[in-house]
Amino acid sequence: MIQRKQTLFLLQVAFLSLSLLFVPTQFIDFSHGEPLIAALIPVNYPGYMSTSGHFAAIALNAVGLILAFTTIFLFKKRELQVKLTYGLILIYVILTLMIAFCPFVAKADGLTVEASKHPFGYIICGVAVIAAFLAARFIKKDIELLKSADRIR
Repeated sequence: MIQRKQTLFLLQVAFLSLSLLFVPTQFIDFSHGEPLIAALIPVNYPGYMSTSGHFAAIALNAVGLILAFTTIFLFKKRELQVKLTYGLILIYVILTLMIAFCPFVAKADGLTVEASKHPFGYIICGVAVIAAFLAARFIKKDIELLKSADRIR
């Protein structure tokens, strides 16, 4: 299981998903000093709260993390593995769009806060998409190899 290349790519997707929880995706500048860093962890700052888009991004990241780990252990069901890796690609593309367009922090009175975007979130999601694509590609190569071995027998 661990010697397969696609397993390493799926582990990479899982670790990138974990790192996305702690890497800053948005910075909110205050006029009185230190900026607020918004990652994929709910905001706990007086007078500010996380938006529903932020909670949806956290949930989508958790689904991606769980899906990456479960896909690793489905190595006997390769066709299902390919479909799940395509699902991972879709999840991380949607997550990238959410990071780009959804405000993560709102004031307690309901007003949204303008935030500057940080490129780390985009980079991590992009690498996760590439790793999931490569995992799907190597799983397909395994399927073709097994089909050719069955034809020889």
